[in-house]
Amino acid sequence: MIYTSRYQNPELATGHYTVVGVTRGKPKFPLKYPLAGNIMEIAPPGYLFNEYDRGRFTPRYFQHMDRQGVDKIVRILAGYERLGKDVVLCCFEDVRKPNEWCHRLVFAEWWFKRTGEAIPELPDPSPVPGVKKAPEPTSQTPTPDQIKMW
Repeated sequence: MIYTSRYQNPELATGHYTVVGVTRGKPKFPLKYPLAGNIMEIAPPGYLFNEYDRGRFTPRYFQHMDRQGVDKIVRILAGYERLGKDVVLCCFEDVRKPNEWCHRLVFAEWWFKRTGEAIPELPDPSPVPGVKKAPEPTSQTPTPDQIKMW
């Protein structure tokens, strides 16, 4: 199975995955798991590095990936799959945040359109930054502010 995720997903530290970067550079922060490699062919090319509009990014990234070709990406991924664990393709962005996206999601779209195979996002058990957790329900019965009508 192949997944996508962010480098800081704590699930990766379980040791159940072969973690592979798909970025133009390695993380500068310490990782709690080994990084098996980096697939530059999936990383966005330099001319797309600062493109933040997904509508403009996607067709140009698809063109980039079409130049790489499905066969080449299959061979690269197969090498990591032979290590015997699920493969996780990582970059930096936390796409659980509202309106956040990154090239790994666009790669997964490209892959699905070219192969029919879905690449899901690996579940991330950590809290989502900037999203408040709903308060836990209490078992106490609310007390009325007013007992009498008059």
